[in-house]
Amino acid sequence: MEVSSNLNFYLLFTMLLLASGVAIVTKWIRLPYSIALVIVGLLIGIFHFLPVVTMTPELILLIFLPALLFEASWNLHIDWLKTCLRPVALLATVGVFVSAVCVAFIVSALTGLDFKIALLFGSMISATDPISVLALFKRLKVNRRLHTILEGESLLNDGTAVALFRVLLAAVLLGGDLSWSKIGLDFVILTCGGTIVGAIVGLVASKLTQYFDDHLLETTLTVLVAYGSYLLGEQLHVSSVISVLVAGCIMGNFGSRKSMSATTRLSVDSFWEYAAFIAESLVFLLIGMQIKFPLLVKYAPVIGAGIVATLIARVLVVYLLIFIAREKKHPIPLSWQHLLFWGGLRGSLCMAMALSLPATFPHREMLVVTTFGVALFTLLVPGLTMEPLVKVLKVASSRVSKNTELQIELTKLKDEKRNLAKAARAAGQGKKEYRRKEEEIDQRISETEQLIEILDSSVGDSDETERLQIETALLRAQKDCLIALSKKTNSKPEVLGEFRERIDSRFLQLRAKQHEKELLAKDE
Repeated sequence: MEVSSNLNFYLLFTMLLLASGVAIVTKWIRLPYSIALVIVGLLIGIFHFLPVVTMTPELILLIFLPALLFEASWNLHIDWLKTCLRPVALLATVGVFVSAVCVAFIVSALTGLDFKIALLFGSMISATDPISVLALFKRLKVNRRLHTILEGESLLNDGTAVALFRVLLAAVLLGGDLSWSKIGLDFVILTCGGTIVGAIVGLVASKLTQYFDDHLLETTLTVLVAYGSYLLGEQLHVSSVISVLVAGCIMGNFGSRKSMSATTRLSVDSFWEYAAFIAESLVFLLIGMQIKFPLLVKYAPVIGAGIVATLIARVLVVYLLIFIAREKKHPIPLSWQHLLFWGGLRGSLCMAMALSLPATFPHREMLVVTTFGVALFTLLVPGLTMEPLVKVLKVASSRVSKNTELQIELTKLKDEKRNLAKAARAAGQGKKEYRRKEEEIDQRISETEQLIEILDSSVGDSDETERLQIETALLRAQKDCLIALSKKTNSKPEVLGEFRERIDSRFLQLRAKQHEKELLAKDE
């Protein structure tokens, strides 16, 4: 047991080390981090650099998925979701059913597979995995509304796909003809039950945060909400995925804003950002390590049929449903629809559903391998070509101008100089050391001002977006200085805490202003 535990620890350590190395490398090469992890995982699987790691459904569904779903739903703005509710709702509900049926007909026709089993495969492969989509599009500067449609669909359709899969699996195991009325009733019970459970957990947790102000305790509470809502959904036999999504959305949009202090909200944001990074890293690495090439070759014709069926179904879902959901005031351009089609990546969730099939299930090996093959195709082919497609279609948001970068740097330097004297006195440094550091800062300020002058720009000419970015950078510099002072002086914690709360509160105000500006800009 001790040897096994040590082996598992070193294996986890090695995987985190690999993930960190890949993250560093992808900072320098033009390759999405998630795709790079899959490729590294493939190489590990081919050459057996590490012991075999089995990706069980429990590992994905119970450990990784609640964290990823909660982090995404915590950051999902209701205001933004309202601006594209019709397309998101259609894609995440009707789209899953249309996709599952379309895939079932095509796969059944091309391979001769029984329609009921093909329909079950269609439900598995209809889940556009939030891990895959969100990890990729966070790195691509797409239009904010388009990003919300992709994000909203990928989150909500996971709950729909898992619920449909569970209902169909139960129907297939019972045998006989499919009862569509029973399937529909069971589906409604699963989804509505998950929504109610998630709402209750989210509201209760939001209310609890009103009675104390402790960022560590409140962060722990969000962890309990993420995993507790999932486990409660499983125990009550309702959709645990939808339960987590609803609980996270309520806490992120209402509980955090009404009950949490600014410092607590920033702490919770940072914690879940890190948790999602670790979970995404391990999941993508595991996906690559699970691929077995001999089995891919054996079932290549079926995988090919699955890929063709998945792409055709995605075309039908995106272009037809977007046409139905069209709005005169906020139309969805054809270029956006192309990205919605090509961005329907599959990943760990559909793999977890395939692995959860009973050992004696008919054609289990073929279904599992085909699901893995289709997911691998979508991760590598659309995943690697998505960034060039965004550039060709010209839907990328404009990046921060060089002038803005220089203005931010200048503001930080001036703030650093203003706080240097205070920090020097607190640390007991001599005048000589202080002057040397001041000269270094003055030199950097002078160089930055010269560059700004060359660009014929000034802080006063910056637009509102640039001003917000500059003020945000200033607040970060002030907070860094405050942290340094707290380490070097004997100031009372409550005094420093008060200053920190002011900075954090202003930081959140700026974030809200940027959010409002994006909402106003959506009509342009």
